[in-house]
Amino acid sequence: MKNILVIQDISCFGKCSSTVALPILSQFKLTATLLPTAILSTHTGSQFPGYVMTDLREHMKKTMAHWQQLAIRFDALYIGYLGMVEHVAIVEQAIDSLLKPGAKVILDPAFADHGQFYSGLDFSYVNALKRLVRRSDYLLPNYSEACFLLGKSYMDLEYNRHETQVLLKELQGLGTKNSLLTGYHKKNKIGAGLLLEDGQFFLEKSTFYRQHFAGTGDVFASVFVGDLLLSKRPDQALKKAVDFVAAAIQATLEDEDPIDYAVHFEKVLDQLH
Repeated sequence: MKNILVIQDISCFGKCSSTVALPILSQFKLTATLLPTAILSTHTGSQFPGYVMTDLREHMKKTMAHWQQLAIRFDALYIGYLGMVEHVAIVEQAIDSLLKPGAKVILDPAFADHGQFYSGLDFSYVNALKRLVRRSDYLLPNYSEACFLLGKSYMDLEYNRHETQVLLKELQGLGTKNSLLTGYHKKNKIGAGLLLEDGQFFLEKSTFYRQHFAGTGDVFASVFVGDLLLSKRPDQALKKAVDFVAAAIQATLEDEDPIDYAVHFEKVLDQLH
């Protein structure tokens, strides 16, 4: 079995980040090894003011040193929410010391949505994160994060296929090999676009729901990573991720006990293989 190193936080309540990544990757019959950056009482969304965060920088360094002693190496690296500028240098060390030759680095920058930074993050975090962008094989920002990374003004408007391709090409200009943009929105459709390093472009869409759910970006990225590493077909992984998020949202809306802080992705895990 392939062993994927997942570097992101543990949000104890809220169904996001590593609590989403681990079960989804496991559903793909992949081993997911977690290197947590921080422990949060909840995710940082507006539903949970006053969250508590414990930084795990020192634990990360000691864990990595132990793994190096054991000669543990990973088949891929999936980077999500880090939370602090200081975490970036530690992730760079992981890229240098813990990956097998040819291992893929997939970066979901996870720092903004709806034109606003997540709590506690700012442009200094974006500038630090660009170091990881340059070392990534796949970059998976949403529209807000793409705008911040590219120094563009965010506008909460529908955008078309051509604009999506332009943004993806500009993201590749930051150094990533392949760029993927979530949050494509036109009329009653939402989806994601993917531009590969050889110039191939793919766009997948599903039904747009006006209700916002936190954590759907984590669900999307985790499905994309899992399917990509199994199928080695990024176009197939893109479609599977878009379709799965739509199914998870629909399952949440139809549930007798719906929630507004995340999606019931567990109800549709059997769609993944």
